[in-house]
Amino acid sequence: MSGIDFVPQYYLDIDLNHFSPSQLNLPNDVWLHNYVYKDQEWRRNGKIPNPNMTAGNAAQDGLNRFIFDNYTSEEAQKDAVTQYAKNKILYQDDQLLHFETNLDAMQMCVANGIAALNELKLKKQKDISSELYCEYQLPGIDITTIGRTDVLTSNYLIELKTKWKRKGAVRKDGTRGFNKVAIPKKPDFNYLGQVAFYWKATGKEPHLIYHTGNFEGDYAIFNKDNCEQMTPEYFEHSLEHYRQVQTVRQNLLQISTDPKVLAQYIQPDFSSFYWNDIRGTELEEARNLWKIK
Repeated sequence: MSGIDFVPQYYLDIDLNHFSPSQLNLPNDVWLHNYVYKDQEWRRNGKIPNPNMTAGNAAQDGLNRFIFDNYTSEEAQKDAVTQYAKNKILYQDDQLLHFETNLDAMQMCVANGIAALNELKLKKQKDISSELYCEYQLPGIDITTIGRTDVLTSNYLIELKTKWKRKGAVRKDGTRGFNKVAIPKKPDFNYLGQVAFYWKATGKEPHLIYHTGNFEGDYAIFNKDNCEQMTPEYFEHSLEHYRQVQTVRQNLLQISTDPKVLAQYIQPDFSSFYWNDIRGTELEEARNLWKIK
């Protein structure tokens, strides 16, 4: 995919030939664990995705059925439920409860996503595609950044983001509660970085859609007409942030590709939700990266 002819050895040593928007949104300690200590095989198959991630993927599958296969909204909702239900075997205990909570909200989430796409009159657009790879190399960085667009048309791009309930406190009866997550008044910082990247890589005007399964009509569309952060000027600031993140990581890899060495340059924060997907013995292994003998 990458048009770069030469990848420096310090990237090859950790089998990394590109960055991605999702990778760049990780804090440095989690990035060190996932991309330097662990390998690509683990990232693809060894890590169990959290229920919200699999729910977001299933919702996207449902929307793709509506966009490309001419499913009705009801048919797309049912397909998303079917696809998500296949993941039940992955979870147990609190994560299983979280999975089932998302399952209950799946149909409404897909219905709201379709309502947002209809508001943008997507079906009237030309050259509609999904998960199209695009890339852009930031100044001073020796490898490119690659991402996949959610929806791309001849006129604009659409980035879709779902919001699912968050794990809450344990109730008096011992059961786990889950709290609704509202759509933000303005786009999340990390999502703006992703949109900025796709804007730069494709040259298309972006729309950022949030949709939930909380209730009917719970979606929001952000674009340059209603959000000051969805403008070229702000996108350039977001891309500069990405460049700074990549510069720091590139400098670290030039020091060493040994995760134990690099751990001495990065402060861990195991209270961060970014560590929630890593549990048990793997979490203990991660903690050991920062233990000094």
